[in-house]
Formats: sequence, C-alpha cells, structure tokens
Amino acid sequence: MVRSKLGIALIATLLFASCAFNQPTSRRTVPIEPLLRNSDPRLVALGAWEVLRRQDDTFIPLLQSMVEQWDPAQRHRYDDADRFDAMNVVLDVLIQRNAVVSPAGASAIAYAFPDQALILAARLPPDDAEPLLRSWYVDGGNVSRAHVDAEGANRLMMSRVAAMMLAKLRPQNIAAALLADSVEHLAVSVPNLGLSGVERCLVGCEAAPACVETAPDDPQPGWPPIFQYHLEEYRSYETTPRPLLGDRLISAGGDIIASRRIAAGVDANYCHSPAPLDSETRHHLLAEMLGITNKQMPWTAQMNLTLPWLSDGQFVTELGNQVDVEETRLRSTVQQFLARGLISKSQADGARPKLLVTVFDDRQTAQPANHALPRFAIHAPFADSVPFVKPRAPANMHGLRNQPFHHTHYCDRSFRSPEIHLQEADHAVLVECISITW
Repeated sequence: MVRSKLGIALIATLLFASCAFNQPTSRRTVPIEPLLRNSDPRLVALGAWEVLRRQDDTFIPLLQSMVEQWDPAQRHRYDDADRFDAMNVVLDVLIQRNAVVSPAGASAIAYAFPDQALILAARLPPDDAEPLLRSWYVDGGNVSRAHVDAEGANRLMMSRVAAMMLAKLRPQNIAAALLADSVEHLAVSVPNLGLSGVERCLVGCEAAPACVETAPDDPQPGWPPIFQYHLEEYRSYETTPRPLLGDRLISAGGDIIASRRIAAGVDANYCHSPAPLDSETRHHLLAEMLGITNKQMPWTAQMNLTLPWLSDGQFVTELGNQVDVEETRLRSTVQQFLARGLISKSQADGARPKLLVTVFDDRQTAQPANHALPRFAIHAPFADSVPFVKPRAPANMHGLRNQPFHHTHYCDRSFRSPEIHLQEADHAVLVECISITW
C-alpha cells in the first residue's frame, strides 16, 4: 500500500512538472531530482532546465555523472533523438553554470558534441586537460582528407583547436609534433627566357567558406529550450575583422576561436568553422610558441620562385642553392625551439619542418620542343611516408642529395592553372606530377 502511494505521488510530480513548464506563471516549486532520475529523456531535460532556471547547483554532480555515462557509440541525433536532445540541455546547463566535467566525461561526448566537449575541456586543470587534448590532436591526424565526412570534419576541427590549446597550455608537449608535421611549400615556376614566372597560391588561398544554410528546428512541444553550440574562427589574415559574435574560447597564433550559443528555431547559418591544421595554421602556432608574429618567422608557409632553364647544370645548381637557403631557415627555427627548451636535443634531430618543392613547367609550347627539365631520383623514406602521388618513371634519373626532408613534384604545363591546390600530406593530389624527394 505504501509502495502504491509512493508510485502515485511520483507520477503526479512528473505530470505536474510537464504542466508547470508550459505554465511559467505557476508559483509552485517542481522537485528537480525525480525529473533528473527519470527514464524519460524529456523529463530529464525539464529537470536540467530547472537547474539553470533556478540557478540551483545542487544537482550539478548528477548532471556531470550523466555526461560521463554517455555512450560514445551514439554519435548522431538520428540514433536516439530524444536522448540526444536531453543531453544537449544537460550540456547547456553545465556550460552556462560554468561547471567542469571530468576528462572522462569530455571524452565520452566528444564525437556526438564536439563543440561542447572543447568548451568544457578548456575549463579543466592543465594536468587533466593535456592527455585529452593530445588524444584529440593525434586523432585528427588519422583522418584521411581525401574523403572527409561530417564526423571526419569534426575530428579535424577538434585536432586544430586542441593544438591551439596545447600551444598555449603546454607548448613543450606539442612543439616536436607540430615541427615534424609542418611543411614549407616552395613553388618553382619555369618560364620562357625573358618572361615572368607564374605566381601561385598553394597554401591558405581558399575562398572564405560559404555559410551553410540551415533549416531551423522548431522547439518541441513540452520540451524546455534546446541550445546548440558552434565554434567559429576569426582568422588573422582577415582584412576586415568581423565583430566577435560569441564567447572567446582560445586565441593562438593570431587566430581566435569563439563559441556561439544557438537556440532551436533560429536560422543558425553555420559560417566560418575552424579550419583544420595545415601548413598555414601550423605556421601560426609555431610563431605563437616562439613568442613572435607570423611575419617574424624566418620562413613562410609558401614561397614562390621563378627559375628559367638554361641548362641542366644551371637549373640544378640554382634550385639546389635555393633549397639550401630554405633548409637553413628551417633549421634555424628548430634551434630556436631548442634554445627555448620547447624540444629536447634528441627531438631536434628529427622534429623539423619538411620542404616541399613543386616545379611547374610554364614554358610556352615551342618548335623544336622545349628541353625536358632535369629529374631526380626518388628517395624512399619521405616518398613512402607521404604518398602525394604515384610517381611515374622519370626520363633521366640521377640523385642530388640523400636527405628525407625534401619532396619535389614536376608538373607539366597542362596543369599551369594558378587555382591548383596541392593538398596536405594525406590528401589526394590534384595534379599529375613526377614525385621526387632529394
């Protein structure tokens, strides 16, 4: 009999909670704990919203445990829309109440709620945050950029933001990895004698991303307000700075990541999502860790060089000289990191940026035909680890150096378009070239 009365009382409480939400003028207090412990996601969401509405942090530990218990295998709303929406409310409450979740909780929700996971991870103590951020940074490197789906795009975004946080939080624990993953692009244009070479943009030349048109979700009847979070980037190179529309999450290398809180029923237009790590964004972070600006770095993410062909000997010598200049600049950066204690002596021997040389034959068709540009032997270590293209057999094979830090493409003139973009190391290359490392 007692059990029956308790059951009736609980049902009455839950029914009242649902009605009370739709009648905000009610003065009666709705018990929060029965809502949060209910199996109905809608009632859990109502209970979480009451925590925020009343600014009552008594049940924050219960909300934190819900985050830790989230099934990482549930990564999409269509898997279970109600539970997904309820967790959205729980995370919104934790963020708005400036609560901190455990690393296990942030890890559990990372794939389903990447933006919220990063916001919450930023609040962790450095010792707790570092392993989590490093795991997200490494995970982004496992995404093939040839065919990126929505989940892959989220992982790349998390890797970039995690790298920015580590660069500010514990630069010595990511410096070697960033150096080793960095690439300087040297674009060599071979024009006819007396003509100017073609200036190409291979890095950071994409047009600003178009806003993704979204159809706003109408608020669900009987549910509390549901807010989502979206991270946006404000790039250092923007000529017309945009007003910061959200709360600043991290600023590093001149780039700013901010979070935006978006209510259901609002046309969100997801614009300016953080770019993934590439040659340019890594260059920004290297400058950040050295305490200098991008312009003060001794090398740039890309350099253009015009180099007419007069003879094989002249061409190889002049190109080799320019490579030596760039190599010296790259080595000086490594020495700066070593001097600041950001890398160890053993790391300095291998953690250095790579030089990617791309030679474009921009000579006009001539009769008799132009002399073929000299080719160089492929050096296996870098060519195998970074599969830019499947190399074709060169007409003239001879080695110049035996270093694994150079990688050269020879592109025939049918691909002279300045819109060509060589993708990052694990991208599919868009041009047909001879692939050479020396």
